[in-house]
Amino acid sequence: MDTTLKNKAEAILGEPILDEPVRPESWECCGSECGDACIQTMYWAEKARYDAQQRKLKEAGWTDGEDEAKPSENDWA
Repeated sequence: MDTTLKNKAEAILGEPILDEPVRPESWECCGSECGDACIQTMYWAEKARYDAQQRKLKEAGWTDGEDEAKPSENDWA
Protein backbone atom coordinates (compact mmCIF):
# COMPACT_ATOMS: atom_id res chain seq x y z
CA MET A 1 0.00 0.00 0.00
CA ASP A 2 1.50 3.34 -0.93
CA THR A 3 2.00 6.03 1.71
CA THR A 4 -0.94 8.22 0.66
CA LEU A 5 -3.41 5.32 0.75
CA LYS A 6 -1.95 4.12 4.05
CA ASN A 7 -2.42 7.58 5.58
CA LYS A 8 -6.05 7.70 4.40
CA ALA A 9 -6.73 4.24 5.82
CA GLU A 10 -5.13 5.23 9.13
CA ALA A 11 -7.34 8.34 9.23
CA ILE A 12 -10.44 6.18 8.74
CA LEU A 13 -9.47 3.80 11.53
CA GLY A 14 -7.83 6.30 13.87
CA GLU A 15 -4.93 3.89 14.37
CA PRO A 16 -1.81 2.79 12.50
CA ILE A 17 -2.29 0.23 9.74
CA LEU A 18 -0.76 -3.11 10.68
CA ASP A 19 1.52 -4.92 8.26
CA GLU A 20 0.33 -8.39 7.36
CA PRO A 21 2.34 -10.80 9.50
CA VAL A 22 4.57 -13.34 7.82
CA ARG A 23 3.77 -16.91 8.79
CA PRO A 24 6.81 -18.56 10.38
CA GLU A 25 8.31 -21.64 8.82
CA SER A 26 7.78 -24.90 10.67
CA TRP A 27 11.50 -25.16 11.46
CA GLU A 28 11.38 -21.82 13.32
CA CYS A 29 9.39 -23.37 16.17
CA CYS A 30 11.55 -25.11 18.78
CA GLY A 31 8.69 -27.36 19.94
CA SER A 32 9.22 -26.47 23.60
CA GLU A 33 5.66 -25.23 24.13
CA CYS A 34 6.80 -21.71 24.99
CA GLY A 35 3.27 -20.44 25.64
CA ASP A 36 2.79 -16.77 24.72
CA ALA A 37 6.46 -16.57 23.67
CA CYS A 38 5.99 -19.25 20.96
CA ILE A 39 6.59 -17.89 17.48
CA GLN A 40 3.46 -19.67 16.22
CA THR A 41 1.31 -18.23 19.05
CA MET A 42 2.66 -14.74 18.36
CA TYR A 43 1.96 -15.13 14.63
CA TRP A 44 -1.66 -16.22 15.15
CA ALA A 45 -2.27 -13.36 17.62
CA GLU A 46 -0.80 -10.82 15.16
CA LYS A 47 -2.79 -12.39 12.30
CA ALA A 48 -6.02 -12.10 14.30
CA ARG A 49 -5.33 -8.39 14.98
CA TYR A 50 -4.47 -7.81 11.31
CA ASP A 51 -7.61 -9.61 10.08
CA ALA A 52 -9.82 -7.68 12.52
CA GLN A 53 -8.35 -4.39 11.31
CA GLN A 54 -8.89 -5.37 7.68
CA ARG A 55 -12.53 -6.23 8.45
CA LYS A 56 -12.98 -2.81 10.10
CA LEU A 57 -11.58 -1.11 7.00
CA LYS A 58 -13.85 -3.13 4.72
CA GLU A 59 -16.90 -2.35 6.88
CA ALA A 60 -16.00 1.34 6.64
CA GLY A 61 -16.19 1.03 2.84
CA TRP A 62 -12.43 1.27 2.33
CA THR A 63 -10.96 0.28 -1.01
CA ASP A 64 -7.28 0.69 -1.76
CA GLY A 65 -7.89 1.09 -5.47
CA GLU A 66 -6.68 -2.38 -6.44
CA ASP A 67 -10.21 -3.51 -7.33
CA GLU A 68 -10.65 -0.50 -9.57
CA ALA A 69 -7.51 -1.40 -11.53
CA LYS A 70 -8.77 -4.87 -12.41
CA PRO A 71 -10.78 -5.06 -15.65
CA SER A 72 -14.24 -6.55 -15.40
CA GLU A 73 -15.48 -9.27 -17.71
CA ASN A 74 -17.44 -6.64 -19.68
CA ASP A 75 -14.20 -4.75 -20.43
CA TRP A 76 -13.02 -7.65 -22.57
CA ALA A 77 -16.14 -7.70 -24.76
